[in-house]
Amino acid sequence: MHKFTFLTGLVLTLGLASATQARQATVPELPVLQVKDSLKVFTDSIEFIPVETDELIQDRLSCLEQEIPLEFNKQVRGLIDYFTIRNRKYTKRVLDRQPLYFPMFEKYLAKHGMPDELKYLAVVESALLPKAVSSAKAVGLWQFMTPTANDFRLVQNHYLDERMDPEKSTEAACKFLKQLHRMFGSWEMALAAYNCGPGNVKKAIARSGGKKTFWGIYPYLPKETRSYVPSFTALVYTLNHAQDHNLRAANPQLPIALDTLLISQPLDLKLLALQLNLPEDQIANLNPALKLKHIPENVTNFPLRIPADVRPFLAENRLAVLDSARYKSPVRKKTPTIAPLAPTTMLAKAEPVVKDTAGKETNPTAKSYYTVRRGDNLSKIAQAQNVTVAQLKSWNKISGNTLVAQQKLVVFKPGTPGELNGSLKTDSLVENTLLASAEEPGTAVGKTSGPNAEGMPKEGAAMAVVTPKKTPAKKAAIIEKPKVHHVQPGDTLWNISKRYNNVSVEQLRKANKLKGDELKPGMKLIVG
Repeated sequence: MHKFTFLTGLVLTLGLASATQARQATVPELPVLQVKDSLKVFTDSIEFIPVETDELIQDRLSCLEQEIPLEFNKQVRGLIDYFTIRNRKYTKRVLDRQPLYFPMFEKYLAKHGMPDELKYLAVVESALLPKAVSSAKAVGLWQFMTPTANDFRLVQNHYLDERMDPEKSTEAACKFLKQLHRMFGSWEMALAAYNCGPGNVKKAIARSGGKKTFWGIYPYLPKETRSYVPSFTALVYTLNHAQDHNLRAANPQLPIALDTLLISQPLDLKLLALQLNLPEDQIANLNPALKLKHIPENVTNFPLRIPADVRPFLAENRLAVLDSARYKSPVRKKTPTIAPLAPTTMLAKAEPVVKDTAGKETNPTAKSYYTVRRGDNLSKIAQAQNVTVAQLKSWNKISGNTLVAQQKLVVFKPGTPGELNGSLKTDSLVENTLLASAEEPGTAVGKTSGPNAEGMPKEGAAMAVVTPKKTPAKKAAIIEKPKVHHVQPGDTLWNISKRYNNVSVEQLRKANKLKGDELKPGMKLIVG
């Protein structure tokens, strides 16, 4: 999972000095007093900044060390000075958020039997911001890239991104770190692999001559990863000894008791908060995985987090509150009607003519719904409903390929031009459906062309009904081709191999004639 985290990006951009340089850069002209082996630095705002000796910091680290080694060296000292002297505002903001997330991290780490100190890794990754997005498009408290998030079933679609869900992303992070620890046998190595991917760690081991410790492979790791584990060690020290460095939370965020409300209607989160006499952004902040400020249509049993203390009021006034908070979609302008070609007595209220993926006209008929089951994907549903993947995506405004169990999909049944009920299937539609089913699950068919490229029925259209002569149906040909994976940023041969029925990395190399493990976004890999 190669990514550029908030913290390491900031550290690398500003540059890290040694302990001596940090002291000189921070207090160039301020009076310094020696008090019991500690330097007390007085700033213009009367706040003093202790600058402790190497011996004292090393002793404190040794007392904190549990299952994960906390090695003290020049790099760690420079980072400790960065968090306690040069960027105190950052550390104070983290201290504000710590009470909100650390108890939850501790709960999941205990559940998986993992070291408690791994909770500090989320600080390195995101500074405890659930909506954090890095320059490499890693998202959430634990900075998951899309491919790794898919491996751990974190849902991402047009309205939801579970990488930003604190509970679900923490569970996924625990599973991933546990997997990496089994692979490398060391928590320091697991942390390095979490940052740059298992492939880069294995390369560093090979280049080092087979060394299996973080500091043994340190010179051969990517530049960012070299500061990653030292940053972890420095933050473990800083957050445990914040008060010794005169660092305190200014506005601590405390957790509140929560309840869950199952929602099966479009709902405006701001309106709901106002109906419950809450700050207008509170419900949105309690549900950071929602990408929108509302729950859209066709979503069933969405577990919305609400403050527990509003539950009694909601129980008594549920219908009125939810009705008042119903989300209303923006009004769309109607498409101009087509001029009639026959007297109004001969007109039928027909659906508009649209074109399928082959460019042939079809008439969508009755609107129906399909409820997504576990194991479903867009290609499978499209084949079962005799439509294309592109039409399913446009009808339901789906930008990606991820579906949620119990999600309701709008389906318009296709037909032939001019036929009143649209019951006869066109050859092109059958062919496109078969082609879509031959693709890798979740792969979209190309967009349609013509006046209504989305395949969505236009409102208010009327046309003369003319029954054309039926043409003999052509035999639909199923074109079989190998499964192909399009490489995305953050992909590695290892996580691709896990996603496709555990095909081995070696098989991927041979099938694609790869000499090494390096992948570039946009590459096409044969995976089956």
